[in-house]
Amino acid sequence: MTDQTIAERSALPLAANASLIKWVRNYAIVIFVALFFVILTIIAPNFASARNIFNVLDQNAPLMLTAMGTTLVIMTGGFDLSSGKILSLAGVVGAKVAVVTGSAIAGVAVGIFSGIPAGMLNGFLVGRLKLNSFLLTLATGLLLSGIAMFVTAGYSFDLSGNAAFRYLGSTRYGIVPLSVIVCAIVFVLLTILMRYTVVGRQILAVGSNTEAARLSGLSVGRVKLIAYAIGGAAAATGGMILTTRTGVGGVYTDAPTLTLNAIAAVVIGGTAITGGSGAIWRTVLGVLLLALTRNALNLLNIPPYWQEAVSGLIIIIALLANTRR
Repeated sequence: MTDQTIAERSALPLAANASLIKWVRNYAIVIFVALFFVILTIIAPNFASARNIFNVLDQNAPLMLTAMGTTLVIMTGGFDLSSGKILSLAGVVGAKVAVVTGSAIAGVAVGIFSGIPAGMLNGFLVGRLKLNSFLLTLATGLLLSGIAMFVTAGYSFDLSGNAAFRYLGSTRYGIVPLSVIVCAIVFVLLTILMRYTVVGRQILAVGSNTEAARLSGLSVGRVKLIAYAIGGAAAATGGMILTTRTGVGGVYTDAPTLTLNAIAAVVIGGTAITGGSGAIWRTVLGVLLLALTRNALNLLNIPPYWQEAVSGLIIIIALLANTRR
């Protein structure tokens, strides 16, 4: 047996190990969520019941939609700290229009579409004027919050008795909430956008290397405008689900927390925080991991402060894994 043959045979296990390590790194979130689900099923009573799972998905539908939209923004190499405020403003605007016009359909539609100009404002200022996305979206978030408070004038719009207005957020088909169906539809649409369209490839190209994308002829400003607009529309849809769930349109006080949780879910899923890589399904698993953790801790009667600590620990581990990968 020649030295070359021995070297080639020795290289085979090394290549196999390298491929296995690469696979584990790429799909670590899948493995982690699956193991976590099995563990929680064992230690938490009633956790794995279909009703509980759908309840968790329903409760986290606004976060899921916001996080999926945020994924596109982060893929471009940007941030959106205004997503929670867009969600809040959409709920207020939708409820206001429904009250003024008397049309629940008009209110829901206007509320959802209000997220597009809000997102486009961010996209224009970041993409065209090249402002820092972190600070810019922090500022526009404050602006949108002020507009929402102006629209409500310090009060809430009570539409709890309007069944048509509450249809989006409170309807169930059997045990499946309509909000979960909406999340599934948005997931499919965004996945198709990122995998099979030119726009999806351009978003990844801009996030990977903005200057190279510009030199190759891509309109970086237009691509970022589209990404932020989609992110705004997704957050606004989440806002309308949240508002129509209770039928009360008011300023959402937990908007900053929702924004940070959306970004955390994107990072936990494995989307590169610097842009250029990622997937919508990864974000979905990131949201599920956060949601299932909190649900299980609630079922186990763990104090709220420990719940926050565990969530923070998960995010730190995800950041470390993301950086390592």
